[in-house]
Amino acid sequence: MKITAILVALSATAMAKVYHMNAASDATVSYSGIKNSDGSFESLTPKGNESTLTTFKGNKDYRRILLGFHVPAQVKDPSLITKCVLHVPVPKDAPDQDYSLTAYTASSNWDEASVNGATKITSTKELGSVNVPKGKNPGTIDVTGACQAAAEGKFSMFIDTNQPVVTFYSKDSGKASFTLDMTY
Repeated sequence: MKITAILVALSATAMAKVYHMNAASDATVSYSGIKNSDGSFESLTPKGNESTLTTFKGNKDYRRILLGFHVPAQVKDPSLITKCVLHVPVPKDAPDQDYSLTAYTASSNWDEASVNGATKITSTKELGSVNVPKGKNPGTIDVTGACQAAAEGKFSMFIDTNQPVVTFYSKDSGKASFTLDMTY
């Protein structure tokens, strides 16, 4: 009986496929009372087509990175995804201190060109986090829960920092940005 179970487990592992993908969409979403020079609120300015993504938690300014991914067509049942790992790129600008990055689920009812602080995006569950020592690269975050909860072929997540400003290149920059490995 034990040998059969081991063979079944090994067979399932051998048949698993890893899909590597770039973010399909990304944006910085600002939540602040700061006004632009024209008097409009900075949080209502879409930042989805910019070349950088910023996360920051301050007293009057709060910025989150929003990432959207598409589930590969070969994945028929997202609940059967066994692992999803978000690869966090080397920041464009990192703080001169230790910091952490945390991923949260996010609803996928947003459009990269128009998303802003007034867009109603539901964020309910912490997925995982990584502590980043000063001068080190962030590495990866396990985001399996977001992948398994995919609906209509897509899923999204927010990336937050514990406070300091951390800036990354967006997918529109042509430089290394957020990627994901999905095992199915």
